[in-house]
Amino acid sequence: MDIFTGLFGAFTIILYAYLFLLKKELVFVAKRKSIFSIVAPLAVAGFIAISQFFSETLDEKIKGLFAALLILSYLINGRGMTEDRFVTHSLDNRGIKFTKIDRVVLFQDTKEKVVRINFFKRGLRGPLMKFSDSIEEIANFLKKNLKEGTPIDVITQDKKS
Repeated sequence: MDIFTGLFGAFTIILYAYLFLLKKELVFVAKRKSIFSIVAPLAVAGFIAISQFFSETLDEKIKGLFAALLILSYLINGRGMTEDRFVTHSLDNRGIKFTKIDRVVLFQDTKEKVVRINFFKRGLRGPLMKFSDSIEEIANFLKKNLKEGTPIDVITQDKKS
């Protein structure tokens, strides 16, 4: 095994440790955007693993395994809310602190079980996140953790059939 393979393996192990620690810190975990965000990394990782399986040296097979694991790390969903910030991306370790949030909007269709959250920072809208938790739980959590005086708008809507 050459030095690049060892470094690549160490990087992959550190990445997984970081992602699992971040996921453990999340109080509310955001839902995935679509089925494509699950299928695409699985397909790419499978292709890499299968193509490297037919390589001749053990070093190339190990590199292929680490490459597939690196692609699969995308499936570890690290988006959501911690005690003090919104985490909009798994690899963004800073997130957006609740103290910098100007306003939060919670939206739920009464027929859907998904709560959509949007927040505003310095007048700019942040990314939309979806949660499967109840709107009451999320609103209480935000009320407790946002800076005092931050408006929380709760919108519910009946869908017309």
